[in-house]
Amino acid sequence: MTIYIDVLFLLNMIIDCIIISTVAFLMGKKTSKWRIIAGSVIGALYSVIIFFPTFSVLNLLFFKISVSLGIVFVSYKHTNPIAFLKTYFVYFLTNALFGGGMYAFYSLTALGSKMNFSNGVYYIDLPLWAVILLSFGFYGLIRLVSTILYSKEQTKNIREIEIQFESSKICVNALFDTGNSLCDPITLKPIMLVETNCFCGKLSKNVLDKIKHNGISSLDILHSAYPDLKFRIVPFKDVTGKVSSIYAILPKKVIDIEKNKEIENILVGMINTQLSSDMSYTALLNSRI
Repeated sequence: MTIYIDVLFLLNMIIDCIIISTVAFLMGKKTSKWRIIAGSVIGALYSVIIFFPTFSVLNLLFFKISVSLGIVFVSYKHTNPIAFLKTYFVYFLTNALFGGGMYAFYSLTALGSKMNFSNGVYYIDLPLWAVILLSFGFYGLIRLVSTILYSKEQTKNIREIEIQFESSKICVNALFDTGNSLCDPITLKPIMLVETNCFCGKLSKNVLDKIKHNGISSLDILHSAYPDLKFRIVPFKDVTGKVSSIYAILPKKVIDIEKNKEIENILVGMINTQLSSDMSYTALLNSRI
């Protein structure tokens, strides 16, 4: 088998880009294209270097683990060591899945009739187009399966919630969110987050506009317009870490319709962000509920 170094480097770089992107999707991590490229370059260089007998020592388990740790470190942002290790574990499994899939395709088809062994590494003689096509295919399959499983799991955690006021009520689909631990710093009551648009019909358009655009400067106006809601301002940190403030209100009752049970001692926070891209839910329950 003839192996061309430039083709080997380019092929491994493309596959590493796909693997790194797959892990980012599975872990819900935001990363930049430059991080992905940097991580894939490290992986591609290592794949080329260990092919030469002079560098056979780099094929030891210690160096394999070190390089893969380096790829994960460069490719993603990490908040703590535990998150880093989780990402590394998923990266390891994804690599195994891609490698196993390539070998299965090689074994079950007539494509690639040769396999070369060098410095403890197997090089499969698959056409370049087949390797790239398979890599994108595995990526698409993983995304599809993950999306289906996530949707099913998410549906189980969505509840129909009725929020009652003195003279009206609204119903929302709320996702039970373990990441929502927001509470009122004064009363320590947990806060359920609801999209501001859900209050159309309950609050006047003028009041809704003030909530959306005037920040915390409209508190006195809101108190005067709806004294029964007991508007208050609560510090709020979104998923990006940005700290701001939101309005929270005290409803008369909050009822979990499915369980036919009242949720006591809870506030309702109003946010301007759309929570679900498909509008399957418009509210987030608190993890303390």
